[in-house]
Amino acid sequence: MGNNKKNNEVKLNEGKKLSTTKLVYLILFLLFAGMILLYSSDTFNSLPKGSAAGNINSNSNNPHAGADLSKLEEIKELEQVVDKNPEDHQSLLKLGHLYNDSGFKQRAVDVYTKYLKVHPKDADVIVDMSVCYFELKNSEKALELLDQAIAINPEHQIAYFNKGIVYFTSGDMDAAKKSWQRAIEIDPTSEVGMKAEELSKSH
Repeated sequence: MGNNKKNNEVKLNEGKKLSTTKLVYLILFLLFAGMILLYSSDTFNSLPKGSAAGNINSNSNNPHAGADLSKLEEIKELEQVVDKNPEDHQSLLKLGHLYNDSGFKQRAVDVYTKYLKVHPKDADVIVDMSVCYFELKNSEKALELLDQAIAINPEHQIAYFNKGIVYFTSGDMDAAKKSWQRAIEIDPTSEVGMKAEELSKSH
């Protein structure tokens, strides 16, 4: 009878160890899942067009989402307009945005490059092109373009926000926080400013 009691105690202790191990694994799993959700949730996807973590809108919320096939007809029509009238810069820019939003990042870069040859001081387009390079995994070029946009417009909030995103994904948290802090200083009440503050505090 004494032996049975001892055996029961051993089994109970083993059960506690097993339960503790399961709990540790569960916590680790939840932390890992939380990190994945951070990248795929509204933290990076609910921002205005032109932000690097989303571009940051439409299906470019996910740079791996691929092309938006529903836009192919509109793209084809715009291509024809631009072919017939290369001086129609507004249609050219619209085509670039459509390529960008539909997942054709390299085509968007090519069109933005043509547009910027005529409108080299358009900081918004430079920022849009930087997002394409970021999603094409060329962070160095993305940062170069963001600095160029900031040189043109030192108060370009999205440019600073995007610099934070690029630095963050490169693992440079100090530089990321500095960029986000500058975005906050420009306008803490805007959507981008509030998102920058949220990211800065959470990391």
